Amino acid sequence: MRETIINGGQNLSTILIDYTEKDGSNEGWREVEPYSIKMKNGIEYFYGYDVNKGGIRGFIFDSINAVQLTNNSYEPRWSVEF
Repeated sequence: MRETIINGGQNLSTILIDYTEKDGSNEGWREVEPYSIKMKNGIEYFYGYDVNKGGIRGFIFDSINAVQLTNNSYEPRWSVEF
């Protein structure tokens, strides 16, 4: 999964992620522009722009169930840190 996220960021391609929220809910596949993976308080986060929600989101890496690369490109809103 990490390689797919990094590949998407380096090639400016969106990814689809299947993610489980802290409350256990799952919205299904979400299209995300990848920007970075960082540690915060001992927890690894993936940061990306959620295309459908229209905003930057921090995803707990261990809660990402699956990742797929898309053929959709994006123009970076911020610097991509991969």
